[in-house]
Amino acid sequence: MSVKLTDFESNLLRLCIVWGRVMTIYKEYPNHMKKGTHELMVRHLFREVTVEQLHNFLKIRKDLLQNPDFKKLDDIIKVLVEPILDNEKPIKELRHNYVAHIQEKGRNFDVMMNDIIVKYNLPTAFSFYRYMTGLVFYYCGIIERNFSKEWNNAMKKYDAKLGVGISVNSGFKMNKVD
Repeated sequence: MSVKLTDFESNLLRLCIVWGRVMTIYKEYPNHMKKGTHELMVRHLFREVTVEQLHNFLKIRKDLLQNPDFKKLDDIIKVLVEPILDNEKPIKELRHNYVAHIQEKGRNFDVMMNDIIVKYNLPTAFSFYRYMTGLVFYYCGIIERNFSKEWNNAMKKYDAKLGVGISVNSGFKMNKVD
């Protein structure tokens, strides 16, 4: 027997993964406020990971909007992530040109990272990126609480696909269900 995830469950799992990543980033920010070259590079890496996860969040949210019940909730809470939605273009450009692909396919650094930042007036302060991860963190929490049944079913199916033991109502324990 194969465990199948619905598209909605799969998208919730994707959102859960991003949620875990941004939660880690958010919690780590206070640990990296020291001065120095190494610390500056670490903060830069955190910004890059944040850009990557914000890009993932934007894509997943668009996929989730295909679900009418999700769309109803999103219409109400969308204001929470407006700052991210307002920066979708620079996030995408930074992700495609620097974070994920680093100027591949003959781009030859025609567009520099600073060009994108200036073009969109994108803040570079470390606190801005912490703020953005916090928005995703809270948004995901609202989704998890409002779709808890679907969220929990998706997690159980995911665990089953991984071969993690799941408990069936009878109390019988199943391993490697796939």
